[in-house]
Amino acid sequence: MRAQHRLPIVILGFLQTLSTLTIDVYLPAFPQIAAEFHATPSAVQLTFTAAMAGMVTGQLLVGPWSDGAGRRLPLVIVTLVHVGASLACAVAPSIEALAGARFAQGFASASIGVVALAVVRDLFAGPRMVRMLASMALISGMAIALGPLLGSQLLHLMDWRGVFLTLAAYGLVLGTITFLLIGETLPAHQRHRGGLTERLRGFGKPATDRPFVGLILVTGFAWGGMYAYLSSSSFVFQTLYGMTTTQYGLVFASHALLMLLGTQLGGRLTHRLRLPVIVVIATAGLLLSTVAILANALRGEPQLLTFLAPLWCFTFFLGLNTPCVQSLALSRHGSAAGSAAGMLNATRQGLGALTSPVSGLLGLAGLLPLAVIMTVAQALGFVTLWTVVRPLRLGRDEPPR
Repeated sequence: MRAQHRLPIVILGFLQTLSTLTIDVYLPAFPQIAAEFHATPSAVQLTFTAAMAGMVTGQLLVGPWSDGAGRRLPLVIVTLVHVGASLACAVAPSIEALAGARFAQGFASASIGVVALAVVRDLFAGPRMVRMLASMALISGMAIALGPLLGSQLLHLMDWRGVFLTLAAYGLVLGTITFLLIGETLPAHQRHRGGLTERLRGFGKPATDRPFVGLILVTGFAWGGMYAYLSSSSFVFQTLYGMTTTQYGLVFASHALLMLLGTQLGGRLTHRLRLPVIVVIATAGLLLSTVAILANALRGEPQLLTFLAPLWCFTFFLGLNTPCVQSLALSRHGSAAGSAAGMLNATRQGLGALTSPVSGLLGLAGLLPLAVIMTVAQALGFVTLWTVVRPLRLGRDEPPR
């Protein structure tokens, strides 16, 4: 990695921890939030869904904005918006107000992620882009591993409101660092001119590119299953399996570390295998993992280890899949990286917003609703890969510019 590129990658990696912590750090507090507001589990899960909806909106707006305004200014602004939204979460007087603040928090956190992807696309392409995304994931992935564990430890020192105050303070530090140290990666002569409406037309070309659309659906279905698990995991492990918040954080960390391992392996495999081949392997692994989860759930509530083992496989293959799909998709549309990254992440978060409350609405009396949702999502991703993306043909066609 060139020296002048090392600093942006490191800073972006830490900035992406904000997006990750927005999802993860308050998961252990779900039962506490439900108790304070006298809310049902499905109502608390809707605060998760609100963040997902905010993420979709933020990416669709901020991605094109960064194509016209450059990367640095939007990155600083949305980081500060995240700080304000975290403070609003901390003082929310009702479950409805918390959901509204979570929408704003999700808007900002996903905007950070989409601009970060666009910066990487500005600087790198192809297998090198996969390796840079893996380097960023090495930093942000630690937040996935430590988020719920950090949240559970914070809950020993403060209530759930204090968790959001801590997140606001962390965001303020990162926003200051971004303002002082991050550079611009999109030169003025490469920016899209015109107003936001004009820049939104940048969605047009990616939206008509069949492999690109298929790839964003593949990663969307993969993460739709993951978000369904995330929104249910606190209740599953703490209610069904009787874990403490600390035990739950440790279990969650084990999944996150396996995801991180898959991400790093994906970066290394680019030296040996073509990206479409890696995506095929990873997508098949995701489907087989969820089929195993479903098979166990159909036999009744499985033993903890029997439930965890296929979940470990699922998170590993998700880590292997994600940067490779991102690289394949973004490499096809470098001239509109912000818009393409926005579509990529918005699809992922949108499907997450649809799947995350379903298991709660179906009831959490067992693991079967969650297992069904995860399996259906991965089956759809696998079918989309072969019928829409057609991965074995990707190497034969020149990607559009």
